[in-house]
Amino acid sequence: IIYQMDNVILNIYDLLPESQSQALQHQQAQSSSTPALASQPQRSAFSNFFSGVLAPLGFGAYHTSIDVRGFRYQFGAGLGITRASSPEGGGETAESLRYVPPNGAYRESIILGQTWCERGDINAIIQRMRDDKFRGDGYHLANRNCNHFSETFAMALIFGNDLLENTSGTQKLDKFPAWVNRLARTGTSMGIDDGNSCDVVAEARAAAGLKGKVGWSLAPSSSQNNGNGASAAKRSQKKELTEKQKAALAKLKKNAR
Repeated sequence: IIYQMDNVILNIYDLLPESQSQALQHQQAQSSSTPALASQPQRSAFSNFFSGVLAPLGFGAYHTSIDVRGFRYQFGAGLGITRASSPEGGGETAESLRYVPPNGAYRESIILGQTWCERGDINAIIQRMRDDKFRGDGYHLANRNCNHFSETFAMALIFGNDLLENTSGTQKLDKFPAWVNRLARTGTSMGIDDGNSCDVVAEARAAAGLKGKVGWSLAPSSSQNNGNGASAAKRSQKKELTEKQKAALAKLKKNAR
């Protein structure tokens, strides 16, 4: 079996204010080529405040999903983590749009990185996330939303076991746009906190099955450094003697000709 890496793709949708959303849905209803979106839970007043009031102030509201190995994964209120087929070669289909919010308008897709994970590995990651904190009743617009899920899921897929080597919590996806979840971070900083704020790196580590495991660190501690100095000197000296022996042997061979 030859395993190949697959792209981990982030899909971004603008969450439009109510008036624009209604216009978009009317346009979709008039277009026979655009499939109807699946029914979604009604947006709360809290959601309307975020996308309708803060968005015009420069705090955009966005929905995201992750494409990998032919499927699209996303997280939503009530539904939890969902999966739909992702279209080959890009674009949208009725199936890929199935769980996109009614007020979502496609913006762009970004390749975040690549993964070796096969579908079985991905299923295991998703199950761990469901068992942990990404349940439908655990959704929170500011503290645990679709963007938190996308970043956590992508990090588990792309970094995998490398998450063991960095325990400082500083790892991040360089290509994941910070502005995607800026609105949620602003809400959390304003005190909108239900005590269940997503810790992306820690939860990605748990999703990858690394919770409670200890990595192998190549960086020695300060006490090890003190003891290793002499050993390093001995190794250097041994290497030097070996080179001298090689030079002597070369000289003997030359004289023997």
